[in-house]
Amino acid sequence: MASLFIVLKIIMKKSLRKIKNSFIWIPLLALVAFPSSVYACACCTNAGEWSQFSQGIDDFEFKEINRLKFSPSAKMLQTARGENIGVSSNSVNYTLSLNKKQRVWNFLFKDEKGKTGTLSLTIPKSGVSFRTDLYDNKQGGGGGPLLYKELRLEGKVTGNGIFSQGITPDAKFRLVLQGRGGSCMSAEDFKTWNLQVFGSRANFAFYSSFK
Repeated sequence: MASLFIVLKIIMKKSLRKIKNSFIWIPLLALVAFPSSVYACACCTNAGEWSQFSQGIDDFEFKEINRLKFSPSAKMLQTARGENIGVSSNSVNYTLSLNKKQRVWNFLFKDEKGKTGTLSLTIPKSGVSFRTDLYDNKQGGGGGPLLYKELRLEGKVTGNGIFSQGITPDAKFRLVLQGRGGSCMSAEDFKTWNLQVFGSRANFAFYSSFK
């Protein structure tokens, strides 16, 4: 009788082990069974889409932003009155080099006469994300419309050289990354940028593209 009890106990243990293992394999099989398009829909877009919201710039988002490569030239925005407050240069065209130290980015501009100035800013922990369908029938990779999108980053800015006269404690920057794409963050989506500097003694902007 005791031996029969032992045999039954072994059989029950094996049965429970099989059941337990099946619960492990069921979700794994489900992952394989579902097509990749189901997961890709996290980046899908919809006709008529419009949104503007606060966007966290965590490690993943910053990694994508940090992959952006700025073109070596930029233009200064020319207003109707031709005034750029806070810049001791009248050039339209500038050469640009960018030095990145983690989230601290240093933009070195050189004007057409060789005068230089650096704008230093820190990529913030959050920004504003804007997306909209332009109704131009351009399709994205997920089958929905190819959205126009912006990521707007804002914070304090410091500067020297040709920017010294406009940099005060209240000076701020707004870096706008512009492009077309889906709902997910991807460096490849952004094609152009606009850098605005404003404050009590500053009001100017640069713009250009990414490589």
